[in-house]
Amino acid sequence: MEGPTSVAPPTTAGTMVSVLCCMCGVPIAPNPSNTCASCLASRADVTRGISTESTLHQCRGCQRWHTEAGKWLGCELESRELMALCLSKVSGLGGRAKNSGGGRVRLVDAGWVWTEPHSMRLKVRLTVQKEVQSGTILQQSFVVVFVVRNQQCIECQAEFRQGSWKSLVQVRQRVNHKRTFLYLEQLILKHGAHRGCLSIETFRDGMDFYFPDKGKAARFISFLENVVPIKTKVSKKLIGTDDKSNISNFKYTNYVEICPL
Repeated sequence: MEGPTSVAPPTTAGTMVSVLCCMCGVPIAPNPSNTCASCLASRADVTRGISTESTLHQCRGCQRWHTEAGKWLGCELESRELMALCLSKVSGLGGRAKNSGGGRVRLVDAGWVWTEPHSMRLKVRLTVQKEVQSGTILQQSFVVVFVVRNQQCIECQAEFRQGSWKSLVQVRQRVNHKRTFLYLEQLILKHGAHRGCLSIETFRDGMDFYFPDKGKAARFISFLENVVPIKTKVSKKLIGTDDKSNISNFKYTNYVEICPL
């Protein structure tokens, strides 16, 4: 912990005047509280009201992190995005801590602390500042531990359910070589166009992409249109209907044929 930072006015003779600490009597430079750093740190706790332990949920299937209701974020370990997610889980930062009796807590620095990869723990060292008295600022560093829990996202849950897909994209090309599909595979991985896909099946002349809804399949077809010349044919099959509410359940099949190149 760093002591309070204060500046005392020099005398006319250019020498610094010393005063006695009001608690322990040690000679110190004058400051607004007339208290030495050790006594001030023992009286005021900057981290009071700030949580030092929290929980993060990660999907074991796609390795994404849960942010808020139904939303998942894909980010690497020790990345800026994951740091921002961890800071949002710490209560008491960016405002007045509970039962602190002081001013606003200001975050100065945040850094990762190394942990074992299989420990299911993430540690972040935070440095905060707070004005405990008029003109007296205390700075303190502490470690926040985040416990990683496993939780399946909606897409991974749907992948293990039978008949969960709503839209199928069948990509085919009638040629004797695989150069076009190898090129297309690199583009799909580079731009992440396969995200949201439940499963992928490969065949001799193409691949099948299963999507949980019609919109994600349409975005994938739009990506294919921008990178290769294709012809598209759409069909749908009635799965079930509710006559009372006039709601029908369809499964869509999109046949995409890549022109021979």
